[in-house]
Amino acid sequence: MSLKPFASMEPTAIEATCEEAIRQWLPLIGMADSCSMLLWVADGSEILTWDGNWEREIEWGRYIGFANEDKFGHEPSDPRTAKLYRPDACAITYADLRFIVGAFKRIAAENFAIRMEVGATFDAGPEFAYSDFKYKLHPEINHAELGGKEIALKADYNVICTWSKLREDRNAYAAYPEGIPVGTPFGEYLGRQCASFLPELGFDYIWFSNGFGFSYFPWTYLGANYDGTALPLADYEELTGRTLSFWEHFKRECPDFRTEVRGTNFGTGMDLAKDFIPLAELYGRKYIAYPPPNSPWGALNFDFGLEIASHMSRIAVLPGETYPYRFYPNDPWFWQNPWWDLYDREPHDIYCPLTVARMNREGELQNPGIIELLTIDTEKGELNADCPAEVIPHLRRAIQDFPDRAGILTWLYPFAEYHAAVAESTNESKTIFFEEWFVRNAVNQGLPLNTVLSTDEFAAMTAEAKTKLRDTIVFAPASGLTGENGRLLAAFVREGGKAIIYGAVTDPRWQELLNLRQDRGLEGELTLNHTMQPDTLLDEEASTSRLFKHDPLIGGGALYEVLNDGDDRATKVCATAISAREDEVRILALTRELPEWNGGKVGWVRGSLPFEGGTVTQLPVRQAEAYSDLSILARQLLAEFGYELRQAKPEEASKSALLFVSRRDNGFIFTGCRQDTSVSLRMRFPGGVPVFTGQTIRAGQGHAAYSFDRTFHDECRIFVDQQETTTVFCREYMPVPTPRKNSVRFIHVTGLREAAVTIYPPLASLAAGSVEVKADNVYLELQGCVFGDKLVIPHVSGEMEVTW
Repeated sequence: MSLKPFASMEPTAIEATCEEAIRQWLPLIGMADSCSMLLWVADGSEILTWDGNWEREIEWGRYIGFANEDKFGHEPSDPRTAKLYRPDACAITYADLRFIVGAFKRIAAENFAIRMEVGATFDAGPEFAYSDFKYKLHPEINHAELGGKEIALKADYNVICTWSKLREDRNAYAAYPEGIPVGTPFGEYLGRQCASFLPELGFDYIWFSNGFGFSYFPWTYLGANYDGTALPLADYEELTGRTLSFWEHFKRECPDFRTEVRGTNFGTGMDLAKDFIPLAELYGRKYIAYPPPNSPWGALNFDFGLEIASHMSRIAVLPGETYPYRFYPNDPWFWQNPWWDLYDREPHDIYCPLTVARMNREGELQNPGIIELLTIDTEKGELNADCPAEVIPHLRRAIQDFPDRAGILTWLYPFAEYHAAVAESTNESKTIFFEEWFVRNAVNQGLPLNTVLSTDEFAAMTAEAKTKLRDTIVFAPASGLTGENGRLLAAFVREGGKAIIYGAVTDPRWQELLNLRQDRGLEGELTLNHTMQPDTLLDEEASTSRLFKHDPLIGGGALYEVLNDGDDRATKVCATAISAREDEVRILALTRELPEWNGGKVGWVRGSLPFEGGTVTQLPVRQAEAYSDLSILARQLLAEFGYELRQAKPEEASKSALLFVSRRDNGFIFTGCRQDTSVSLRMRFPGGVPVFTGQTIRAGQGHAAYSFDRTFHDECRIFVDQQETTTVFCREYMPVPTPRKNSVRFIHVTGLREAAVTIYPPLASLAAGSVEVKADNVYLELQGCVFGDKLVIPHVSGEMEVTW
């Protein structure tokens, strides 16, 4: 929270505010072992200017709008310029701040028996509070030098450069009573000031916000290594060395306090490609306690694919034992309070990221151990009780529904390999840029990706652990499949596993496995041809574009792949690219399976990025709508593995619905968001069409259509496969006792017609023999119907009751 709810510095008023802040969130705090309050005082300048004088007033974040407006190119009359949040905003001293920190801990312990920590914040940017230190005394810290010259993408917005050095300053500071010597590294100065400020004020940890400690370009997908026109640009050793130098200085001076980070708005590979950010080194040296949480950018720009893919890439490997998830209900600085103003009180940014989990080397899923909320107060200083009352039930349900098995797809993420690749050759940043942005695009196109497994954990898996991957499809970038990783995944496929590979295939082993070789590269405007089922366009005059434009700079190189053996019957070509003269064809997607693979199957999609370069923007600029986004092929290729996940859209440009499928207690939970509510889903799984508890569908041959809410989070334990199309309805009833048992669940299905029904009850109930199925008023004999983790009941007509 910010300090805005503290309208008075009277001790009783401060204590009352602390008590109310805790009380509102008790139903969530009650699920946790402990609680912390991150106080967003200003922008961290209160740390930089700390001189030990308790009576000195703090310049704190008492504004709505952009402070230091000249740093944004705003005119003085711009209505977005910072204004006091209330005319009587109180003066706050360091002594007052110390009392607030202590009051939170004391009220939490004495009134609620809660162990509470309090954290301090440091932000590199200009927007939150006016700062004489940053912009008058020491403007030099806002400039970055690399390769002997200053680097910048925009003239009017700069953040603190972590490897900058301070000029001489003869003012007295807590850690520098004789002043700051010329050439003092900023990391040293901040660390030494924190080592004084944090314990003196009673803080327990420090939070680095908005990319601080990571990138000089935290808000844009461009960086020191990619300016939108050229890649790579930077010297790897110099850039990573400068980034690490800040951490080395800071931790040397402030070793005893936990450092938590927000990170950038981007993923591990994206950050490596644009800024060579050495996240693996920061994890390995234990400089940071937890991975950065999921970015709040999903709320701000509705780019949930970027939020989800980036989050997964950063939790594939952990610096410690757990990782955080963060939700963005309020904003204490600007005009938006996302729960009302951006989410429309829809909980998709709760349920979708909380379907994400990482898999460890035992094949078990690990869910977030920390739930973070930014913030619990509004820009007006309100502690609006309606916010926790509405948000907490969704958080509690999402936590209770944490997945315990892999979803449809498991992202095999080469965390270590990506870092090693750019260290060996900066040209590899092109490949990494392409592969990770392709995944972002694919998730935005409805690819159900929400389980991540690092290549390190995969390599350490025993044969028994790998059996837990048999019900998921391993989704892996081609550049990560070299050496031992490539051998292990190839063996997994040959032993009955399933995988989909994306990106340019250069490894000989995988070229052989996929029946590919390389020919002359194609680029520029090409024609897409494919045999897969496209999404349905509802506008009769609309048509799907068959053109795409491939840029080899950001597209992982030119398109080289052709079939090695055109007569191989085990290979099914699903999509191709055709040159303008129609005399050259390159493969874009295929599948391959051989009888000796014991059910194993591999798919491959080459991919391309529909981005225009050359413009300084926060996010990539989409090519003209005339060009297709090939990332949709990843979702369409799933149909070759039995997962038909089609969408019905008014036109091709309509935003695809997000979809994530997680597993909990042997059931399936379908979670997603229809960003465009005119778009609907049509699905079929290997066992038939999903029948959701409490919903009605038309089930028959092929897919079934679903009318989900804008945000959906629905359980499915029943799949129906039948020839004749009927209206099938599923609902839950009270768990009435049966002659054999006292039930805990009762699911009733009607409208079946000679259907094969697949049921996924809890594994414990299945093992205990407590699952009963009643059809035609008769309890069925289930011997011979159990297949692993499911029941398959053939020839069911009319009604069916399932209890356990």
